[in-house]
Amino acid sequence: MTSQEFFPIYIQVPGKFFMSLTKADREILKLMQHDATITLNELADRAGLSPSSAQRRLQKLREDKVILRDVSIVDPKKVGMAVSMLVEVELERDRPELMPPLLRWVAETPEVQEAWGTSGRGDFTLVIVVQSVEHFDALADRMMEMNPNIRKFTTSVVLKTLKRTLAVHIE
Repeated sequence: MTSQEFFPIYIQVPGKFFMSLTKADREILKLMQHDATITLNELADRAGLSPSSAQRRLQKLREDKVILRDVSIVDPKKVGMAVSMLVEVELERDRPELMPPLLRWVAETPEVQEAWGTSGRGDFTLVIVVQSVEHFDALADRMMEMNPNIRKFTTSVVLKTLKRTLAVHIE
């Protein structure tokens, strides 16, 4: 085994700082992304580590914010949130002082599942999960009312979910 397989190397790139992961770290991340409820002994066994080594590495990955949090994935339809929508938001003006109300609305609106600043036609793309089209209509009215800097938005209703994951591909 090389020293790289035991000790992570931190790499500095202008404007970026990221951790070069060991082979064991990558295996832990793959296993945890698949099932975060795995026992420490099973994680260690599958990663080819001792339980204490697996625990130290897992703790370090959490401390370094490589693992941001462990969550349960809920089926939206089984809790009454049957309609998913992709909403492309276009701003009137792209001025920093006009952004806080929109950013606050996005952060505080539980129906907004994901939000990205984007290039292209729109300035932001939102993933919104709601109970019904009527629910979305009321939500969209509030969005426009609370954010006068929104020029327009375009909504695409999701007809079929082909893939849903937050797993990051790790080689």
